[in-house]
Amino acid sequence: MRLELTENDILLLKLAGSVLIAFLVIRFLLMPGIEHYQENIIQRDELTETAEGMQAAIDGIPVLEQEIENSRAKLEEVSSVYYERMENHQVDELLTGLALKHGLFPVSLSIEGAVPKIPAAYLYGVTAGSEKVPSEHYIQTAAGNMVLRGEEAKFFGFLDDVETNYPALRLCKLQMEQQIYFDEDWNIIDQPDMSCALEIYMHE
Repeated sequence: MRLELTENDILLLKLAGSVLIAFLVIRFLLMPGIEHYQENIIQRDELTETAEGMQAAIDGIPVLEQEIENSRAKLEEVSSVYYERMENHQVDELLTGLALKHGLFPVSLSIEGAVPKIPAAYLYGVTAGSEKVPSEHYIQTAAGNMVLRGEEAKFFGFLDDVETNYPALRLCKLQMEQQIYFDEDWNIIDQPDMSCALEIYMHE
């Protein structure tokens, strides 16, 4: 049997061949190019975003420098009334000297070394005023626990001096107990002992 192709058959074959060729061109030539183009667009967007971020960071440098300068000025303002960081023996000399200045005898003195801590009064003040709190590692607080012996009027003079002239010292606790002693001639002396806890504020 001999197969003869009609014009319609030949036309259909040509059409099918054209479709096949078109498919192959799209699949193996156009599609990879499109995918590569899309990848390039994504990379370009990522590079643009990175460049914009870098430019924003560069543009923000003056602002950051100003913030650093403002923070430094704020720390200097905060620390202006505080002591520079002291060792325990220096705190000892400060508190003992202050007691002797008012004619009080230091019966005992214990000192807890400086630790990072913002004074509670300052912290409350800046919180109420919505100001920024300086770094707690910049402010150092030491504690001194003293027992002083002397006349009651001298005690009050000591406390008034601390309150008025020593802004970097703060009285945290106070207790007075009446004690009876003997002097060198074995006379009975009735004098109070004052136990007080003080905080000493320092900065780095």
